[in-house]
Amino acid sequence: MATTITTKNNRGLSGTFALNKTEPIHRWYKYDEGYSSEFIVNEFEKLPIEAQTLFEPFGGSGTTPLVASQFGIQSFFSEINPFMAFVTETKINSVRASHQRIDQVVGVLSSLKENVLGNLEFEPLIGDSYDGFEKYYQPEVLAKLMAIKKLILSLNEPLSINISKVALASIAVKVSNMVKRGDLRYAKENEKKQEDFDVLFHFVSKLDEIIYDIENHSGSVQSDTSFIHSDARQAFLPHEVDCVITSPPYLNGTNYIRNTKLELKLLDFVKTEKCLPNLHSGGIMAGINSVSKRRNIPNILDEVKGYVEQLEPVAYDKRIPIMVAGYFYDMDIVFNKLKQIMCNDGVFVLDIGDSQFAGVHIPTDTILSQLAMNHGFRLYDEEILRTRRSKNQMILSQKVLRYQLRK
Repeated sequence: MATTITTKNNRGLSGTFALNKTEPIHRWYKYDEGYSSEFIVNEFEKLPIEAQTLFEPFGGSGTTPLVASQFGIQSFFSEINPFMAFVTETKINSVRASHQRIDQVVGVLSSLKENVLGNLEFEPLIGDSYDGFEKYYQPEVLAKLMAIKKLILSLNEPLSINISKVALASIAVKVSNMVKRGDLRYAKENEKKQEDFDVLFHFVSKLDEIIYDIENHSGSVQSDTSFIHSDARQAFLPHEVDCVITSPPYLNGTNYIRNTKLELKLLDFVKTEKCLPNLHSGGIMAGINSVSKRRNIPNILDEVKGYVEQLEPVAYDKRIPIMVAGYFYDMDIVFNKLKQIMCNDGVFVLDIGDSQFAGVHIPTDTILSQLAMNHGFRLYDEEILRTRRSKNQMILSQKVLRYQLRK
């Protein structure tokens, strides 16, 4: 492998995004649903094969392909959220390209910072319509965001535009009237401080962080990544890959699209909130909001029927049994796709947590292992990263499952 990346041995935290908050490039956008670069480094070091190629079916903020690129491994990824796909490509491809012209990119970013701090013309934008999203911001805050965005779009250097967009999106929630506490919601009175709304300070601070990383760490990105398809179930790769390391959506009701709606709007991936359900329904059925008339589950898998039958009389929402059935139906299709695009003896590493609904335990790891085995994946190792308690005090766990494909 082409580079050395040190780890901190925080095994429990490595399954969360927490450790990435101080990691160069990884820290550009805080993705609460993700895991750390240390987790991926540890998995690379444990691989029983020498991986040259990797596919990440659920790209998220790009932790897996970014670490792969830092190891000189060619990577491919899928991601249903267009904003997250943009973040991933920017943190890898734009950063790698910027290393070849550091002075130019840093110069443009530094000029942008000076213009923001100099005399940002935001007053004429106060009160402008924002397609219904204006309710999530104070009028002056939104005007400043729009003024900075206008400056970014006027830059003449494409790499700097992409990088600056990530910087702007990274503060979208921070300066809004919202907070992320698991899900995105309106902040309560004591959950925001006045300094949280200081758009210029937060944007410039993020730019400084990014400039530092480009100057000192852009050379660590040794290979590009390739976006394959928004939906992992429809991914077609140019050749077989050696390795898959991923964390699919958890069966816990999290709406990964809605949680990034401010960023999606800010970077023009959606126009109104009416666009969000179509994006969400295109992914794995992991939340009750994924259950809609737009989705059809042809059959309930045998491995899941017993749990669906337990849920039907007790579920507090009639969509929950459908969601559970749909989740494993979708994941079974993903496993079948991975079998096709992975080479024989390829390694598949899966980070997953179990769930419970209305007191019915859903052993997600066990069911997924059964489905994976049906497609030729042999479980050779597993590890508990951490445990947690649900609201009804049931103990749940986050596990790493390691498989090798036997075609």
